[in-house]
Amino acid sequence: MPAMQRPQLVTILICVYCVLNASDLVSTWMYSSRDSSGALALALWASPVAVFWYRQWKAPGPWEDRPFLLGLALLCTFQGILGSLHVLGHIGLALALGSLVPPWPLHPVWLASSLSWMPALDWFGGRFFPDYVAVVRILAAAVPAWVLIRSMQAGSRSVP
Repeated sequence: MPAMQRPQLVTILICVYCVLNASDLVSTWMYSSRDSSGALALALWASPVAVFWYRQWKAPGPWEDRPFLLGLALLCTFQGILGSLHVLGHIGLALALGSLVPPWPLHPVWLASSLSWMPALDWFGGRFFPDYVAVVRILAAAVPAWVLIRSMQAGSRSVP
């Protein structure tokens, strides 16, 4: 049985750095009455990462780092720190987590749906659909994540 390919240390460090710089999400989700579903949305949105690495652990396969996404994650996080724009730090976190999953055809759609767990959706949704922000947040996180997981499973079945 081949050994599981793990992410390189630099990939893990960039992900940890982005998580630490997006730590304002915890206080936002805990103390805001409308953003409380953001943590659940993040868990649903990040589920393809967990599923991929669980499957990688069970049946190791090829995997390569994605330096372009990691570079964008660092750039967004740095700009978010320098400009005090939390949304850029959140985008950096999404890109860092997205770099832990290999490219699939629906990967850009899944990355775009990361807006579902960001407080920016609450700001935007509070102006256009204030009564349905939590529902939109959960659906916008769950549907692309589910489709990405299903495409991962279908892709692994077609590979000999």
